[in-house]
Amino acid sequence: MNADLDRYHPQTQLEHARSWANLSSEELKRLAAKAINERDSATLWDLTRAYLFLHGAKGGKVSKHTLKSYRRGVLDLLEAWQSENLLRPSRDAGVLYIRTLETSPKDTTGNPLSPASVEVKLAAARTLYKALRWTGITEAVPFENVKPAADPTPVWEKRQPYTVREIDALMKVADPSEKVMVLLGAHAGLRISEMVGLSWSDIDWERSSLKVLGKGGKRASVTISAKLEAELKNLRTLHDSRKRSSQAQDKVLPWGIDRTRQRFRELCQITGIRYDDKAVHGLRHGAGTRYYAQTKDLGRVATHLRHENIQTTRVYAKLADDAIKDDLKDW
Repeated sequence: MNADLDRYHPQTQLEHARSWANLSSEELKRLAAKAINERDSATLWDLTRAYLFLHGAKGGKVSKHTLKSYRRGVLDLLEAWQSENLLRPSRDAGVLYIRTLETSPKDTTGNPLSPASVEVKLAAARTLYKALRWTGITEAVPFENVKPAADPTPVWEKRQPYTVREIDALMKVADPSEKVMVLLGAHAGLRISEMVGLSWSDIDWERSSLKVLGKGGKRASVTISAKLEAELKNLRTLHDSRKRSSQAQDKVLPWGIDRTRQRFRELCQITGIRYDDKAVHGLRHGAGTRYYAQTKDLGRVATHLRHENIQTTRVYAKLADDAIKDDLKDW
């Protein structure tokens, strides 16, 4: 197990949280006070991580992605509040921090953070202060009534799907692993983390389905299309014909998340397909849009994409209508 995986392994998280939970009230408060006085961001994140595991809504199921996002959020807040008294922040410090995030250039394009990113920063900041209150060192609630600005962009404008024709174009230039990657998103509706986490042992060839570990650690069975099944079998044949380590053989895709994203971006560049407003997740949206256009049944789409709330699925009705309009232009 490599260092990155070990750090976020549930058992490692449990032991880390236990080390904090086993402290006496006095020792817990002392360590928190020391970290505050020294502006020790590493210890303050460790405290927040332990609190999130012990008392967060996800408990022991908190994901690696959430931990990474919250860590970045906590570190960003501590950096921004160099002149603030962390135990007694000024009256409007919380809301000013969020408004700064909403208006200051922060991302690689020079634009302010997206509303979704601001929400994550706010959640991380709130969790830090929940952790500090847990230690008994402060009663401060600087983010209690802070609300980020509403996102003016309609949901369907942010969820642009790849069309069937675009998927076909990508498949023409893709290698065997890339073909499976494309169809895992465009047909099975998998998220990128689910793609890279998929193992050969997760495939039920008799039932033509996949066992997917989804958001929140939830496992679900996902039906695969005939085309995806054929590409999976072709890729498995290629894997079996090569000498690989047992770990490499077990994973369907040979890359991690960053490399998978890079490979897909390169496919889009080769085919002249726009990537920026769709990214890899646009494949999943394409699956939802296509399935709704075919069935006009939100329930089926919600089941296929494993949505807990059917309201999440309703966006595909709008996207499917737009897709139909685009198709009719070629008539």
